[in-house]
Amino acid sequence: MNTTLESLSNGVPMVAIPVANYQPGVAAQIAWTGVGEVVSLKELILPKVRSTIETVLTQESYKQRPIALQDAIGRSGGVKKAADIIEHVVLTRKQILAEK
Repeated sequence: MNTTLESLSNGVPMVAIPVANYQPGVAAQIAWTGVGEVVSLKELILPKVRSTIETVLTQESYKQRPIALQDAIGRSGGVKKAADIIEHVVLTRKQILAEK
């Protein structure tokens, strides 16, 4: 997830090759949000990887979607906001509800 967020924070599209643990879920989110494509281990052959990379680098939507999410990530407050929420919950023992 860190690599995905780092890529999106820089407006970079991705080709995900999930291997284990949580990676298939993250890869599914990459595809669903339109910021990249997924190549499964079963499909992992050079022609497939090459064509997927070419698609991600040449289709306009794969340039635009990461930039839109880059802006959203920037507005979210990032690590500082997460730390503020955790500190607030620890100090007050009250949950913080999602902002509207």
